[in-house]
Amino acid sequence: MDLVYGSAKEPAKEPAKGKVKSTSADSDDAVKTLAFSDDLDDRELYKHFITNPGDSGDEDGESSDDGNEEDATGDFEDLEAESGDDAGKSESKSADEQSGDEEEDKEDDDDENPYGLSSEKMKKLKSKFDKIYDEDEEGGEKKDFYQQQKEQLQKYVDDTVKEMDELTDINYRFSGEYVKVVVEDMPYEFIKGFNPAFPVVVGGISNEEGLSLINLRIKRHRWYPKILKTGDPIVISVGWRRFQTLPTYFMNDRIKNRMLKYTPEHMHCNAAVYGPYIQPGAGFCAFFMKRAHSFGIAATGSVLENSQSIDVVKKLKLTGYPEKIHKNTAYIKKMFNSPLEVAKFEGASIKTVSGIRGQVKKASGNSGLFRATFEDKIKVSDIVFLRAFHTIAIKKFYNPVTSLLSVAYMRSIAEIRRAKSLPVPNKKDSHYKPIERVVKRFNPLQVPKSLQAELPFKSRPKIVKTNRASRAVVMDEHDKKVANLLGKINLLNKDKAKKHREKVQKQKEEYKVKRQAEEAEADSRRKKKRKTFFRIEGQNQKGGGGGGSRD
Repeated sequence: MDLVYGSAKEPAKEPAKGKVKSTSADSDDAVKTLAFSDDLDDRELYKHFITNPGDSGDEDGESSDDGNEEDATGDFEDLEAESGDDAGKSESKSADEQSGDEEEDKEDDDDENPYGLSSEKMKKLKSKFDKIYDEDEEGGEKKDFYQQQKEQLQKYVDDTVKEMDELTDINYRFSGEYVKVVVEDMPYEFIKGFNPAFPVVVGGISNEEGLSLINLRIKRHRWYPKILKTGDPIVISVGWRRFQTLPTYFMNDRIKNRMLKYTPEHMHCNAAVYGPYIQPGAGFCAFFMKRAHSFGIAATGSVLENSQSIDVVKKLKLTGYPEKIHKNTAYIKKMFNSPLEVAKFEGASIKTVSGIRGQVKKASGNSGLFRATFEDKIKVSDIVFLRAFHTIAIKKFYNPVTSLLSVAYMRSIAEIRRAKSLPVPNKKDSHYKPIERVVKRFNPLQVPKSLQAELPFKSRPKIVKTNRASRAVVMDEHDKKVANLLGKINLLNKDKAKKHREKVQKQKEEYKVKRQAEEAEADSRRKKKRKTFFRIEGQNQKGGGGGGSRD
């Protein structure tokens, strides 16, 4: 393909202004359309790069084909050897062209630059503008610095993954997928029994290192078969911790915390345990170290508060017997064992079996005898009760479970007895005994006559004397026969009435069975009729047409 570089036949004389002005645009088009054929030799290629029109032979109007023929004959033309006239002409021509170009550039700048800026500054602005919009056209949306850096990092990761995938024998992890932790003084059991598939939680809890009493709201899990007992060691898992402790269960009745020996069946209760500080509201689950049942979780709940003291009380019932009685004052024995115990319960309320209330006053002697006053005079046979509540101490036991490989945990009393084959201690005082109460016979009430006179008439005792109870009835032969005949008639009448009642009862039972059978048959008929009705209604609603009932 031939070179397209403007017009080949146009004479190269003094250029006009219009032609000089369009030179840059034409040259751009020429550069864009510049192409060479593959079968050109060196001479033809050299000719294409000649820029002097006088040397090319175009001044005489000769075509490019003539020049090619001359080159083919082998004639050599010295391009450097030029005549003085030709050199002067070329120098003057070039000077004129330069001056014309400068004038045209100034005129173009004046025409095309309405802002009064220099040509260099306008070129810089134009190149900056072209650069921005050329990038937008080529790459679509413009990317900021963050996106560019992100793409570079992603390219780096992709290249790394591509290279590492070729090394299939290496188990590699990229940065950000793992954390290297060096832990010193690890136990031997942990290293020996370490399993990579088993997760190990690593963390620190700096703000929960102190120990205190914790009030928990707990409920036995519905699937756990047994209820929980106060004092049995249990493991509590809350947050990042697991620790073994001895819970004390209690129930709050808005006045005091009453201890419970066992947890309720289907309701919540409270538990006081000793352990580290825990955030209130945190949930927990409790279980035993040695699973004895199919379901492991024994209880669940939440943390209520952390406290340094929790007052839990248990019911205390003491009994005593009167030793000396003087009007409303009595000395009670066998309730306390020392004056110190009496001093602890001074002012406490006491009560007898008959309901007479009293109060503990002072100790008398060193055997636990004390003086008490009552509302009324009591009897020697009365039993005195003292109902109170005794504060129990919360057991402060905390055994953290740091490893599942070798755990030294506390066993319950039942587990120790089973392990050592110890029998359950048998206390005779703990056995229930039959209550034998002697029936007391009280003397009849004697109201003084002076008091009877002051009472109203309706409240006075009225005794009517009669001899009917003391009179004896003696019957003769006729009266005996009449009484015997009436007894026989009454006996026959009673027997007849008994048979009639039995017959009526039997008839009622038979009628009841008959009615039940009839009701069952009627119920089956109603069900069948209802079923047929709704089947037809359903078919009608679907548009399937009605169907007859099947008998």
